[in-house]
Amino acid sequence: MLLERASARQWVDSPVPGHQVATIWNHSGDGCYFAQFVAGASFPLHDHEGWEHILMLSGRVRFGEHELDAGDSLMLERGDVHSALALTDATFFVAHRGDIQMID
Repeated sequence: MLLERASARQWVDSPVPGHQVATIWNHSGDGCYFAQFVAGASFPLHDHEGWEHILMLSGRVRFGEHELDAGDSLMLERGDVHSALALTDATFFVAHRGDIQMID
């Protein structure tokens, strides 16, 4: 059992400007984390070794061709190559199987 309290959550800057993450757990590439974007931040084109499930908590982000608002979720499979663009400040939760593979 793993309990993660919001009051103890530790946000760290990612290599992507305007993007922070708070990892909940990560084991051999599988895991889950919270992510925050400032409006206008973008995450480059990428794929995943396995699935990725995104749950929007606040704000609005475009993942590939899909715009998500608070309460929306998006399930991506391997091969669903996408980027992300924050249309507003946003926070979301991600669960995933496998690591990210950046696309040149």
